[in-house]
Amino acid sequence: VLVDSDIYPVEPLNTQLADIVLPAATWGEEDFTRCNSERRLRLYAKFYDPPGEAKPDWWAVQKFAQKMGFTGYDWKSSNDVFEEAARFGRGGVLNYHPLVVKAKDRNLKGHELLRSYGTTGIQTPIRVRNGELVGTKRLHDPVNNWGEMEGPEVQRHFLYAFNTFTGKAILLKSPWKFSGWIQFYEAIKPRPEKGEIWVTNGRINETWQSGFDDVRKPYLSRRWPYPFIIIHPDDAKAKGIESGDLVQVYNDTVYVQLGQPQGVLDADLNFNNLLKEGHIKITDGQFVSVAIVSDEMRKGVAMANFNYPGSPANSIVHAVPDPVTNNYRYKLGRGVLTKVGESPYKHSFTSMTLKPRPII
Repeated sequence: VLVDSDIYPVEPLNTQLADIVLPAATWGEEDFTRCNSERRLRLYAKFYDPPGEAKPDWWAVQKFAQKMGFTGYDWKSSNDVFEEAARFGRGGVLNYHPLVVKAKDRNLKGHELLRSYGTTGIQTPIRVRNGELVGTKRLHDPVNNWGEMEGPEVQRHFLYAFNTFTGKAILLKSPWKFSGWIQFYEAIKPRPEKGEIWVTNGRINETWQSGFDDVRKPYLSRRWPYPFIIIHPDDAKAKGIESGDLVQVYNDTVYVQLGQPQGVLDADLNFNNLLKEGHIKITDGQFVSVAIVSDEMRKGVAMANFNYPGSPANSIVHAVPDPVTNNYRYKLGRGVLTKVGESPYKHSFTSMTLKPRPII
């Protein structure tokens, strides 16, 4: 059984594939907490009732658990979930257990005390000093070694040092000539005889992540009605490309690793051996974008808007994971740039800007 919980129809997940669709309450329709990448814990307060039968996620999880015979899922509010979850983070970098204990001491709910910190919130792990809650601005910082513990907290070495014998960071440098990397690099670098350049990819500030949510919003999708590619003036001139032109980017040799090969020796997972043993196939890829000519890019490198529906820049990028980290190397694309026409945005700036936006 496929169950999807979402705030609007998503094609084809909950419009065709899901057996059960649960209308979900979203941000602003339920009190909830969130900790961002700098460990800043904040309360996102409810200001509007969810429409129709929409319910928060904790309600849906609770109902499934109860139907499946589990006990303990008797929450009455999102605050109950927040307070129960506090005990599982004790001793970790996201520990907010002292806040919940302090709230109970003051006869408050955890959400109520967190609300008093406003939009600034408080950075975890939260500790107690002189009877007050104190956030942690930085980890592995010697100034965090405050001596005796107070309140319901667990002292952790990582607060004031790195988790090593000496307390210092250990930076491991792998040799560039490691065959697992250099073989791949030699195979995928631009080939001058074919007129290729590096083609990396990235996002645009107005579109959140891949645009999975923003594509349904006309006021945002109209901001970038077509994917773009930023090209250095010298590279553009060599190909007769101007800002506003439609540019095809083509790579005739795209490497794609098949499955997760197993090996005994280190060399078994090197690029050349994977290719030789048939674990990597060769295909091609292309996409079309509107050119933005700007010297914000380095000569020999272009940057395309990634993952645009119907014209994904990843189509010319090799899908071969790094042999050490097993991460995909989606920034290392290459291709031949060819002008294939003019976009309607070349001579009319009412729909799409072609103005460069260098950082400096």
